[in-house]
Amino acid sequence: MKSSTIRKIACVLALANMVSALAVTGCNSKDAIDPSGTPEVTEEPAKSVNGIFATIGKDYYVPFQNPEHSYCTINEGYGAPLREQGMGGCYSYAAVTSMQSNYLQKNGELIDINPIDIIYRIYETPEKDKNGQPQYPKEKFYLDTVSPLDLGGDAMRVTGALCADPLNGYLISETAVLGAYNATVKGTPTITEDDVKAAIREHGAICLGINYKKDCKIVNGFYTQNHPTNVEDIDHVATIVGWDDDFPAECFTIPASRNGAWLVQNSFGPFWGNAGYYWVSYDTPLPDLVKYSVTKEYSSAISYGRFAAGAIISTDVVAMIEGGKDPETITLEDISNSNDVTVAIVFEKKGNVAAIGIWTTVPDQPYTIEILDGEFGKVLASTSGSFKTWGYHTVKLDTPVSVKKFTVVLKIAGEYFFEGGPSDTIRVSTAIRKTEAHYEAKTKPGRSFVKVGEEWVDVTDPTLISRLGKDNMGDKFKEAGTIGDPCITVLFK
Repeated sequence: MKSSTIRKIACVLALANMVSALAVTGCNSKDAIDPSGTPEVTEEPAKSVNGIFATIGKDYYVPFQNPEHSYCTINEGYGAPLREQGMGGCYSYAAVTSMQSNYLQKNGELIDINPIDIIYRIYETPEKDKNGQPQYPKEKFYLDTVSPLDLGGDAMRVTGALCADPLNGYLISETAVLGAYNATVKGTPTITEDDVKAAIREHGAICLGINYKKDCKIVNGFYTQNHPTNVEDIDHVATIVGWDDDFPAECFTIPASRNGAWLVQNSFGPFWGNAGYYWVSYDTPLPDLVKYSVTKEYSSAISYGRFAAGAIISTDVVAMIEGGKDPETITLEDISNSNDVTVAIVFEKKGNVAAIGIWTTVPDQPYTIEILDGEFGKVLASTSGSFKTWGYHTVKLDTPVSVKKFTVVLKIAGEYFFEGGPSDTIRVSTAIRKTEAHYEAKTKPGRSFVKVGEEWVDVTDPTLISRLGKDNMGDKFKEAGTIGDPCITVLFK
């Protein structure tokens, strides 16, 4: 039940556990893929948690009594169904809660997305041919030693499952890594208590990484946790749905330094904790806070590199490393202020391009997107900007562009994600052990390029790896022999 682990600066490109890979060739329309969703049986979302806690803590403390010091998305009418996962899959269950809460808050509709559908888009048990050899027809993770439902995952894999292949018509529009609260984590900005509260008010439920087993007990009727070292041993993802500044500091196995706690909705069903919820002290470090949004705005999408396997870094960052700089000391500002990484993908699909989905790897990372006619023809549209958070973002064009064959060019400061190549040694985890999966990724000549100097170099060119700085490549990348396709999605009206 691995959380969406925090990205660290890579030496040009490395296939890492925390950045999973899934690159899908082809395009899918809403009408064509539904029935994509599996019906899910859940109870109606709670309309209020006040009744739960008034009963549980009536002789000790009743939460949410002071509206100036507390807030709960459920009490505001933005609650998502309480679910019960299996051995694994918490990352998908939490992500769906965040998506549903946000969509309900923004659009007034509780949408239908089944976390299990997302899991099976990421992991699969391979079929075997008549000779007993496993077959890998799709670009995803294959393993036959563990059930997909028992595996952990992260935000990267959830995003890859939904960025270009609608589920019940919904595509992911944003996966925003907000930052680390009460913790210092390499490669992640630090955010404050007020930042977390603002995100919950503005977005709805947000995901947190936690080790839910540590110091989590019933105290005075409340299921609570104060885990002061919750940084290195995270094994679970759940969602924050509210807070109470007056929640008593002594209502924890390890008394907190001050009053205040986050209300967390878990995915262990209604008989766990306090009817499925529990309280996490403000003292607990939360190193990985993420929010998800989905949209039904686009008719179809296409992507050749959906899940990120690693990152290419710019020439000046390569020069820093070659000059002896420890990659662990490269800062967020070093990346956002660096030279551009410039990539291009050639697509053939008739329609009206309305938006482009891209990744940013640090906050405030400048980008420019161009839509070119045909193969590197005239500019049809251009847009530039940056985002406050790193993650996956949808960049809308001012006006949709009519296309048949076209090229998307992305210039982005410092670093960009690619899908990588096939590998038999991708590490995946269950709650009790680690194992290896086969990751299937496919690319082909003539569609994806990286600009090296003034030359566009095909990602299948065997010289590209060395031209990007061979000595700084991760071992897994050298093993794969290709960087694969860039992680870019084209969305159509």
